[in-house]
Amino acid sequence: MEVTLAIGVTAFCLIGLFGLLLVGLKSSHAAAEQTMANNLLSTITADLRATPPTFPAGRATTTQQFQLPLPANPVTAEAAPVVRYFTGEGKAETAPGPASRYRVAITFPPNGPDARMATFVRIRMTWPATMDPDLAQAGNRLECFLALDRN
Repeated sequence: MEVTLAIGVTAFCLIGLFGLLLVGLKSSHAAAEQTMANNLLSTITADLRATPPTFPAGRATTTQQFQLPLPANPVTAEAAPVVRYFTGEGKAETAPGPASRYRVAITFPPNGPDARMATFVRIRMTWPATMDPDLAQAGNRLECFLALDRN
């Protein structure tokens, strides 16, 4: 009888341990995804900031690393977002592919009437790549706002 009771207690403890293990693995996976997304967002913002000024100031150009188009200043109306898909290794794609993990939508809000104004940039990232940014859960979404001095 004591052996049966010991086996029952051990089984009960193992069930609890396996449950905690699954929760820990899921939490670890979510943290790894968020870390990769933050690193990718940092790389995109660095690419936008590293874009050299145009001459004359405020002309349209593209970024050097990801070839993201920057509109001419002044931005008078918000255009359709520039959408890029990124793999887990950080490679940019213009269309979703089988290796796409992150979707990045970049918009340029209006910034005023002067060509020497800062260019405003709104970056929205979601994962998985097929997820609509408007419907993304809080844990699967990042958003960033930049003001670029392109003069």
